[in-house]
Amino acid sequence: MNGGFLINNKAKRNNMAIRKSILMMTNTGTQWNVVGEPIRGDAYYGYTDGIHTVQVVYQNFVGGFGLQGTLALDPKPEDWFWIKVNPDGDVNTQFIPFPVDPYAPTGANGGDTGSLAITFIGNFVLLRAVISRDYIQPPVNTSWGAWQWGQIDKALLSL
Repeated sequence: MNGGFLINNKAKRNNMAIRKSILMMTNTGTQWNVVGEPIRGDAYYGYTDGIHTVQVVYQNFVGGFGLQGTLALDPKPEDWFWIKVNPDGDVNTQFIPFPVDPYAPTGANGGDTGSLAITFIGNFVLLRAVISRDYIQPPVNTSWGAWQWGQIDKALLSL
């Protein structure tokens, strides 16, 4: 006893939740538009901080990258909503456009190459990554034509 308090010399267990990283989207190759599979978010696991970080790795990418979330466990198409990930965009800009600076692309063929981290807060049950190029022009019907627009190598979610 020390001042009326029992001192326990045994190591205490770490009661923190186990955090993890999950692959949201794999290499998109020559696909023009992609909607990723639903991935469990913070709220699904009962985490209450709502902090999510997504790392996007891209190569010569021209197009838009965005994220959608839902509060439904078994969502229907109308349950998905856009998460604002473009700090320079307005309510009508759901995507981060690539190249980020059209006058200084970081990759080949006018696209960007690199890695970007996006942190956002919300108690989402499910999340999914989305790429869209519909605002650019109709896709070219050859594999080389699609190749010239680059790809997302991966999108990784950390919760």
